[in-house]
Order: sequence, then C-alpha cells, then structure tokens
Amino acid sequence: MRGKSVTLEQLEVTYPNGFKAVHPTDLVIQAGEFFSILGPSGCGKTTILRAVSGFVEPSAGRILIGDADQRGKGPNVRETALIFQNLALFPLMRIWENVAFGLEARGVAKRARRDKAQELLDLVALTDQAEKTPGELSGGQRQRVAIARALAVDPSVLLLDEPLSALDLKLRQHMRAELRSIQKKTGVTFIYITHDQGEALTMSDRIAVMNAGRIEQVGTADEVYSNPVSAFSASFVGEANQFAGRILAQDGEMARIDTPHGQFNGRNPTGLVVGQEAILFVRPENIRFSAVENVLHTHLLRRDLEGPFVNLFMATQSGACVAMHVPNTAETSPAMGTQVTIGFKSTTATILPLGPVARTGQDIAAE
Repeated sequence: MRGKSVTLEQLEVTYPNGFKAVHPTDLVIQAGEFFSILGPSGCGKTTILRAVSGFVEPSAGRILIGDADQRGKGPNVRETALIFQNLALFPLMRIWENVAFGLEARGVAKRARRDKAQELLDLVALTDQAEKTPGELSGGQRQRVAIARALAVDPSVLLLDEPLSALDLKLRQHMRAELRSIQKKTGVTFIYITHDQGEALTMSDRIAVMNAGRIEQVGTADEVYSNPVSAFSASFVGEANQFAGRILAQDGEMARIDTPHGQFNGRNPTGLVVGQEAILFVRPENIRFSAVENVLHTHLLRRDLEGPFVNLFMATQSGACVAMHVPNTAETSPAMGTQVTIGFKSTTATILPLGPVARTGQDIAAE
C-alpha cells in the first residue's frame, strides 16, 4: 500500500438551506502523512472528510487525490476508504468475512479474499480471531477489524471520522498507539477527524485546527501547541490562561498588554501595535511560584489531583482564576486559601489579536 497526497483548492461547501459549512479552503496533505483535522462539533471538519470521500459534493473549488481531480467521481471509484464512528460491522458475519466484504463486492474470488483478510488480521494483531463474530470481540478489537476492512480495498487515503469516541479512556489511549503503528506500517495517508486534542497531538504528523468552517492554523503538534496564531487556536488546543486588554507598548517581537488584572509582557508573533485589542495566553505549566516577572498575587481556590500532577486554581486580587499545572510534591501544594505570589516568563506567553475563543478549564473552574 502507498498513500497519495490530498489537495483542497478553494474548497467550499454550502448546503441547500444556505448554511456554509466550509468556507473557501486551501490545504495540502502530503502522501503517507497522518493528518488530523481538530475542532469542535459543527466546525465543518466532517464535511471536509465527506467531500474528500465523495459523499458530499463541493459547492466550489476542487479536490485532488495525487494529481487526479475528483470531480464527478463517486465514493465507489475514489481511492479512499472511510471508517465511521459506529464502525458498521456486520454482526452475523465472521471477522474475516467482514474484512473481505469490500473485496467480495469487487468480485474477488473467495480464496483470494480469505488470504487477504488473514494478511490484514495479522497486521492488526487479530490473527486468531478470524472465525469469531463482532459480538465476541472487545471494543478495541472491533475497532481494528474496521481498520482492516477499510485497508482491504487498498486505499491510497484512509478517512477516519472520530473512530475512538465510543471507547473508554484507557482503550482510546491504547488505540492511539495502534493506529499510529498501523499507519506507519502501511504508508497509507490517514486523514483523522477529532474534537479530542489529546488524540490529535499524540498521533499526528500535522494538525489543522478548524473553527466555524475555516482552518485557523496548520502545523506540527509542537507548532500548534507552542506557537498558536489565533485566539481560538490558543484556547482550543490545550489549556491556557487568558488576559484580555490593549497593547500598551511594542518592541520587536515582544509586546506589553494592559489588562484589568495587571500589565504583562509576552511574545508578539502577529505584530500587534499600540492600542490594539488583544489577549495574552499562557499555559498552566508555565505559571511559576515566587516569580519576579509578570507577577500576580493570589490565593489557592481549588486543587485537582491527577496522580503525578496537580492542577491548582489560584484566585487573583482582581477576581481572575489562574490555572497552574505542577508536579505532585509537598512543595507545590500550598494550603487552601494560602496567599501565594505567582507569575510567568514573558517568553512563555503569547499575545494574539482579539478573536473568538474556546471554552477552557479556566472558565469551568470559575463557575
């Protein structure tokens, strides 16, 4: 198997009721890449997936798989395979028959179908499960059967629409590694749709962050997490403390923002100028005790234990709630109500133009 690139050129999807699900979008997904489209429900990510697979007709623009324009091609003739959220396995068929179903529809002889199915069951570590039915398998095993079935037709591009959402946390975490391993073994281009940032950050070569029908940012997991380019991207990917205000001063790649909670310095990647409305974002893991820069005077409001790590929610004198993510040690667990000075380095904070933001843990803690 070999993957092919997927190119969107000014792709647009507007439904008959006038709702524009996808605004004009340009995007290139490289051959053999594990590419995730990350965003909240209703942002248009599944619409893009269905347009690539041929189940949705673009209103404008075009889609290329490799160098081939997909206009006029139905789902049955595209070099794609789609794994749905509900998996859609046939409950009365044996596992190998489920895997070989697409081959049967294409007229492949039974012996060849059986051999291909066994080859793929070996690939997904289900060698001894061929004669069972889906009801005899665990959730993770059924997930792997669906992947094997999709790969049976030798797709160049495998499309996955939130396939892990029905699994429990431990199994989801295990399946992330499984999916990544299978993708690397096959070389097929994976386009993975999810609203779970952990999935996207863990598995992807690159990520597109999407909101309200538009792609806000494309980059590696490190780029998207550490160097967001919009307020939505900064707030949706990972947790982030937010301080809204106006730019007070600007000096090269740094700026100073005036907020109701104080004046703070941070990186200025988009070139904001004095007087412009903006938001400073700083990750909870970058908040420190006894800081001498960007100082906040607080007291401990809430402590959430996560095993080796602790989330501390600190209330400032101005009424803000600041989240900290620290190791679980006695030194980093002040008593409830204790007055604590905290702060952050300017180089770990990003100041971005005012814009839509996602709901964060900070919002929830303040309720």
